[in-house]
Amino acid sequence: MQISGHDIRVEYVNNIFFEPAKDRSGWEEWIERLQGILDKIPPKADELKPIIQFIVTAIAPTKIFMLKNPENFEKEYPRYIDLLVVISGKCAVPFTDLEPLLELASLKDEYVCCSLHNEGSVIEGLKNGHPFYSLNFIPENLVYDDLSIKYQETTSEALFELKRQAKEKFNFSFQKAKHFYELAIHLHESCSSQILPFLLHQSVEQTYRSVLKSLNGYDKKTHEIRSLKKHIRRCAKGLNGVFPDNNEEEKRLLDILEAAYIDSRYGDTFFLIEEDVLIFMKRIRQLQDIASKIVSEKLGS
Repeated sequence: MQISGHDIRVEYVNNIFFEPAKDRSGWEEWIERLQGILDKIPPKADELKPIIQFIVTAIAPTKIFMLKNPENFEKEYPRYIDLLVVISGKCAVPFTDLEPLLELASLKDEYVCCSLHNEGSVIEGLKNGHPFYSLNFIPENLVYDDLSIKYQETTSEALFELKRQAKEKFNFSFQKAKHFYELAIHLHESCSSQILPFLLHQSVEQTYRSVLKSLNGYDKKTHEIRSLKKHIRRCAKGLNGVFPDNNEEEKRLLDILEAAYIDSRYGDTFFLIEEDVLIFMKRIRQLQDIASKIVSEKLGS
């Protein structure tokens, strides 16, 4: 967090106090409960045991699913882990009251994020073959289960058709993203053009949009890259590491990219220095590489 303009690393510890003479039974019940939570966490989520234990203790979810970067590029790009926390429809506490607890749970690791999901929406999404639910809320990703209800999986036939349609949507939009990028390279190599920043912006926007359409099942109608980044966290947070927006230099680059959509077409003084052009071109190649690998991992080649 920031205090007086300075980044401060925050360490947190949960302390629970018991008076042994009076609270012996309460202590034993608490230890038994904590151990019971740990026993339900599979080995693949060992590194996240403290976070999962905290979430289960604090908000009592019915299930937690874990999403990770595809294994084939975790060494090359930052590892992002998303915990999908499912809350029972019987829970009377609004999500807005629960979200600060999730932020606290992931405070120590910037590459771990948590999101809340209504159990009714998850069950309905699995039943109807919604891309986001059918691809992610699956037994292979389950890292905590209170065993109160078993979800019906999307049928293999429906999943096959879902992936086929999602691939078509991705390929159609992704080709546009690649064409904008290729045209930007051509203009950069052959002549000076004021629309170059616009082409770079569109290659980024269409890359994000192609992933949202295929993996999230909807298209966000916006040209703001920061807005697209917020929505992409749900299905492909690894994309957000390319333009992280986490310090002054990264904010400057993203500000330029955001302004390029309008200013490069209608302004008379908007231009990019050569150094920034090269940075954007390198980053966009990375962005499209990650997008292609994430979608291939989810949908198959």
